[in-house]
Amino acid sequence: MNSLKLKEPIFLCGMMGSGKTSVGKILAKKCDVQFQDLDSLIEKAENMKISEIFETEGEPYFREVEQKLLIQKSQQIEGILSLGGGSLQNQMIVDHLKVLGWLIYLKEPEHRLVERLENSNKRPMLKNTDVKNKISSLLKERSKFYEQAHITIQRDGKNKEETADEILKKLKMYER
Repeated sequence: MNSLKLKEPIFLCGMMGSGKTSVGKILAKKCDVQFQDLDSLIEKAENMKISEIFETEGEPYFREVEQKLLIQKSQQIEGILSLGGGSLQNQMIVDHLKVLGWLIYLKEPEHRLVERLENSNKRPMLKNTDVKNKISSLLKERSKFYEQAHITIQRDGKNKEETADEILKKLKMYER
C-alpha cells in the first residue's frame, strides 16, 4: 500500500502489548515521518528505565511525568507518537490529543493480551500479580478513554504490517 502524506500527527493508544510501538514504527516508515515512543521519551527525560521509576518513585510520580511530557510532545510532534498503555489518564488528555491529531486505538482482545504478556517481566504494572486479572482490571478502567479514539483498529489475528495498512486505508478515507 502506498504512503500517505500526514496532515495531522498520529497518537497510537491501547493496552500494553497491543503493538503500538511496533505498528507505529512500520506506519512511520510508510508515511515517511518521525516515530517517537512516549515510554522511551520518559526514560530519556528521567534517565531511568520505566521499571526503575515505578520502583524508586512510584506510579503517581510516573503518571505525573508521563502527563507533562505527553502534553508537551503532543504540541510539537509532526509524525507518530506511541503512547503508554495508561497515558490516557483522564478526559482532558483524550480531548487534548483529539484536537491536535488523530487518536487511533489498537484494540487487541483480552485473551491475546494475556497470552502476550503473561511471561513479561519488563512491565512494572504486571510485576508480582495475576496477569489475567490485572489485564482485565486495567481494560475495564481504560476502555472508556481508548474507545473515544477517532479510529479503532481491531488487531485480533492481524500482523503489524496488516495493521499499519489498515490505519493508512482509514486515514486516506478521512483525510480527503
